[in-house]
Amino acid sequence: MPERKQIFVTGATGFLGSHLTCKLLEQGHHVHALARSSKAGSARDRVVDTIRDVAGSEETARPLIERLEVVEGDISQPALGMTDSVARDLAAISDEVWHCAASLSFAEEDREEIFRMNVGGTEQLLRFVGQTRGRRLQHVSTAYVAGNRPDLAKETDIHVGQTFKNPYEESKCRSELMVAEAHRSGAIRASVYRPSIVVGDSKSGRTTHFHGVYAFMRGLFTALSRMRRGQPEDAVVRLPLRVKGSKEGTLNFVPIDFVVDGMVHIAASDSSIGQTYNLTNPTPTANMLWLPTICRVMHVEGIEIVEASSFEKEPMTKLEMLFQKQMSFYYQYIQGEPTFDCSNTVNALAGTGIECPRTTVALIEKMTGWYVNHLKAGKN
Repeated sequence: MPERKQIFVTGATGFLGSHLTCKLLEQGHHVHALARSSKAGSARDRVVDTIRDVAGSEETARPLIERLEVVEGDISQPALGMTDSVARDLAAISDEVWHCAASLSFAEEDREEIFRMNVGGTEQLLRFVGQTRGRRLQHVSTAYVAGNRPDLAKETDIHVGQTFKNPYEESKCRSELMVAEAHRSGAIRASVYRPSIVVGDSKSGRTTHFHGVYAFMRGLFTALSRMRRGQPEDAVVRLPLRVKGSKEGTLNFVPIDFVVDGMVHIAASDSSIGQTYNLTNPTPTANMLWLPTICRVMHVEGIEIVEASSFEKEPMTKLEMLFQKQMSFYYQYIQGEPTFDCSNTVNALAGTGIECPRTTVALIEKMTGWYVNHLKAGKN
């Protein structure tokens, strides 16, 4: 067992943050999770409900929740939205801080809010980390800080003049620059982790959050259910639907269990201080592999990836516009994504048994099948 610590976590209700929090609790650490209340419930209820969902049962979650403390706050506010006394007390006992909270929006019209959360939030968090007894920051970023780089995106690079596909990428790059400067000045001791596109568990296919490719599958499931009325649920449906992208392109999928296990293992070593790790798949998934496999599992034909010129000849249908909107984040990457260097990560995990599985047809079938069954059960 690793040394048990007092750990402060932001973003514990998010996909990656909730699985990370569960992992830290499983290791025996005491976790202080910062969260906001909402109309749906208090900050504590939101975090506890998410941990129960990740754990899979009340029985499994109960001993974890005993080591969980939820603190109401907001990363974009001074003192992270806590009172000065609460912030001071938490800083005094925190051995390390995991920063997972972020705005995941990428729309240009949300630029101000994205930067308020991702850049302003990091600024507030760095002040807090500098006051903790360990001054130790584990910063979760994204591999897509690489933006529109046409060459190899190295772990040692942050901003090398690249442009960005959206404000989300740009804000996360700006945040990393702030973390790097705080580390360089000696104010904190930081490690940075950059996952790519995080999907469900590699063993079960299970996921607890349903963004990105899951939104595409959900929209597809809804459309197919309407078209199949009066037919067997596994009847093959022909659905002419063009998806704008590159047939030669890839998407870099990484299972949530690999990302969390990899980060937690790397973070436990002092050799990670000052380092950056791309939690990416050494073998990205071809667009012509993942999309046809999803379609086959969902018993649909007629969906194809086409170049942008196809829509110049024949405008998008209403259905195609709907799917582009639902999958707008992925549409930006289906048309091309960087190639990621992950040598730091591979070297740090060598001999541990923790490695990113290749995204095979079998893995995509497992992930898609789990989610389709989830939708059939009416759970989302």
